[in-house]
Amino acid sequence: MVSQIGKERLEEIADPEIAMQRAINTYRQKGYSEEWITQRMRTIETRKELTAEWNRVGVNEGIEYAILTDDISKA
Repeated sequence: MVSQIGKERLEEIADPEIAMQRAINTYRQKGYSEEWITQRMRTIETRKELTAEWNRVGVNEGIEYAILTDDISKA
């Protein structure tokens, strides 16, 4: 069982689309609407793009990330 989970996670690292599909399936099993799932996946992708930009301009992880993320979540 543990080795299977480890194998799955390694596959997800090699192909992030697998992890996204697993998340979508989990959300469906939990009863979330397709609209909610779509919005959630967009939010995740937007945050990844935003943090990549922060890294590019030199924002350091830690307190700066926390402050910026907090501001975004309030909006």
